[in-house]
Amino acid sequence: MTEQTKTKLGANNWIAIVLLAFSGQIAWVIENSWFNTFVNDVISPDPKVISLMVALSAVTATITTLIMGTLSDRLGKRKAIILTSYILWGISTMVFPAAGAVKSATLAVVAVIVLDCVMTFLGSTANDASFNAWLTNVTDETNRGTVSGVTELFPLLAMVVTTVVSGMLIEYFGYTLFFTSMGLIVVVCGLIGGLLMKEATFPREKTEGVSFWKQVFSGFSIRTFRENRLLFSLYFCVLLFAIAEQICMPYQIIYYTKTLGYSYDVIGVNLGLMVLLSGVAGVFFGRLVDRLGKPKLLLAALICSALGFLLVSLAKDMVFLCIAIFVMAFGMVSKLIVTGAWIKDLTPPSSAGQFQGIRMIFWVLLPMIIGPFIGERIISAFGQPVVVDGKAGFLPTYLIFVAAAIATLIAILPVLRLIRGGKNPPADTPQEQA
Repeated sequence: MTEQTKTKLGANNWIAIVLLAFSGQIAWVIENSWFNTFVNDVISPDPKVISLMVALSAVTATITTLIMGTLSDRLGKRKAIILTSYILWGISTMVFPAAGAVKSATLAVVAVIVLDCVMTFLGSTANDASFNAWLTNVTDETNRGTVSGVTELFPLLAMVVTTVVSGMLIEYFGYTLFFTSMGLIVVVCGLIGGLLMKEATFPREKTEGVSFWKQVFSGFSIRTFRENRLLFSLYFCVLLFAIAEQICMPYQIIYYTKTLGYSYDVIGVNLGLMVLLSGVAGVFFGRLVDRLGKPKLLLAALICSALGFLLVSLAKDMVFLCIAIFVMAFGMVSKLIVTGAWIKDLTPPSSAGQFQGIRMIFWVLLPMIIGPFIGERIISAFGQPVVVDGKAGFLPTYLIFVAAAIATLIAILPVLRLIRGGKNPPADTPQEQA
């Protein structure tokens, strides 16, 4: 494989990428983990509430990304959408704990789900539909592995920041200050990054005579599937390992603090350190993607991720738990780096926003409906019964991590088929679009 000169992004774009990727992941970690913990501690310990909230959030995210991504494709402008929606996204994060003030248990559940869906709508508009599409447009095959290595560090760095800060704020001051401080980070970073970023130029499809809704749903046609066969094969692989992650991730903080009995501050420091180290390792892994290619590295990432889930299920003392979390987190970030870069290679540039919505079906919608439901069923069947403020529920069990490991191994099958069947093009050559 002939080594190509990497395309330079420029200082302003790099600063924007760092600020927007970091603050976006702060908000998503809050929504995916700490909203769930808040619901468990303040609203209800019943895992069905979290399962329902996650599922409705996934539906909201997918529909929003599909519609708003297509809109940004048609407008040819992503910067204004990113700037506005990031600020509103941060504000919605600050408002979330207001649901805890609702006295009626039923109305509190409704309030928390509505606020979560509003936050998800703004986040999907800002991050999934617009920022990810912009990243596809401003990068190319010479630098996507490197950029993915940097951007996929931020989910782990965001987890570090939120766990460390939560250990200090939630333990001593409560959830309101925690959500307010995290939302403020999103507002400030979104404002600065949105102003600094350069508007991306990309080839636009002719939309004369084509209605907006026809363009939205054109991505689901047989022709689109045939023209992007490898891309949809990767989506299927993502679907499988994302379901595996969602079996346990919505309940992981509750598992560490309630089932294993560690305090928020202890978990914050130790978990944060391990996640940070795995993220640093992920940056170096991302550099390998540009050099060694994607299929076999994805296979290695899946094996590492499955091993990590299994180790977490076995861990009880803090030393073993830290090692297990490092392996699990490195496996997760490695999967995201490889698939993120490879999917961008194969995404039609003129429809990058629209395909973000299609990707969300496999990455978010189906996994966040199927995964938490499986996790909830396992917890309800095998978890320890508890009563919190007169409300019955269950503590998460280690079996959710065992199930995640098994589901991750199943995701290896489509990757093996791609490798053995020779269906993948060279790692640095995009699939031709008809």
